[in-house]
Amino acid sequence: MSDLLLTNVRPDAKAAGDILIENGRIAAIGPALRARAGTKVIDGGNAIAIAPFVEPHVHLDKILWGLPWHSINVPASLRAMIDNEVNIRKELPWSVAERAGNLMRQCVSMGSTHIRSHVDISTHYKLDNLHGVLEAWEKTKHAVDLELVAFPQTGMMIDPGTAELMEAALDEGASIIGGLDPANIDGDPKGHLDTIFDIASRKGAKIDIHLHEFGELGLFELGLIVDRAKALGMQNRVIVSHAFCLGDGPRERVRRMTDLMAEAGIGIISAVPGEIPFPPMFELAARGVRCAIASDSLRDTWNPHGNGDMLDRCWLLAYRTNCRTDEELIAALDMGTRRGAELLDLNDLGLRPGGEGSLVLIEGENLPQIVVDRPRRALVIKRGRVVARDGRWVDGDA
Repeated sequence: MSDLLLTNVRPDAKAAGDILIENGRIAAIGPALRARAGTKVIDGGNAIAIAPFVEPHVHLDKILWGLPWHSINVPASLRAMIDNEVNIRKELPWSVAERAGNLMRQCVSMGSTHIRSHVDISTHYKLDNLHGVLEAWEKTKHAVDLELVAFPQTGMMIDPGTAELMEAALDEGASIIGGLDPANIDGDPKGHLDTIFDIASRKGAKIDIHLHEFGELGLFELGLIVDRAKALGMQNRVIVSHAFCLGDGPRERVRRMTDLMAEAGIGIISAVPGEIPFPPMFELAARGVRCAIASDSLRDTWNPHGNGDMLDRCWLLAYRTNCRTDEELIAALDMGTRRGAELLDLNDLGLRPGGEGSLVLIEGENLPQIVVDRPRRALVIKRGRVVARDGRWVDGDA
């Protein structure tokens, strides 16, 4: 943590002023602030200051970012894609720690100072992926906070011993129990969900479930998730990622499910996929569902696209949902910043006195314009420390 005085910045694109950070927290925001002796002073050059981006769903153990180009082979089914990835990863010459570290630094450079990552746990991988990601984080934790999901990518009920390894992961650095397509992957929706909710309830962990299943099947499973969250008192501790069924299900059924999710505090994360109907994020938010957007799979064996830039993801949401007014574009930006922080209970994030001294400086005219043009990040600051400058990771506080 550091003391820092940022002068000549526009918090949330409003009137120019200063931001004073002391002991890693925002001490004051206003004009002509004075700092105690020895405080580092940086002229913000009239840039816009916003709260950091939040990356709530990536897969750090899968990543190929920063490595030679990998041509994508796209098998015909989700199961085949999973198996394809397992086979490719056996031959990779780069460690999980090296690959995960590459993406962490990239995310920070683009303005994300908090990451939630899923890490594959199975009887094949055991806890190796978890340990590799934690090893990478040791070199970046001054710049980014990290929470990890123990994720049964290859299946849980069909891979006996995986559930026990997922529970063990909670004692070794993970804090969230993951799930994956209870019907199509494990073939046992009740058993799958009972298992992960039991582990989470006993261990005091949160839950984050991948749900790719469409239509009525997906809506049925969402209902099972809602029921368990309410029965176990886990409101606001369960997130469903993808939830394609909210994008392609019968409209009235989706509306009823939306209200049930809002009541149970079920959060939704979408990666805004290119070819698949995805949840109506703004409608969900308007009806009281906590929701945010994320990168998910990027530059790995699944997908060549993506760059770890949540501002790009905000633009993609705006483009896919035809956001054109200033108000709509700012709402898209919120899905990568404020709403992401709220979804992950990051109550300290935000440009306000007493909040965490973390922010992003972006050169631009106003908030709608930065969504459309995605300008470079002039500075990224984590608890008063400069961690990226001009879109590049900073080694040391430069």
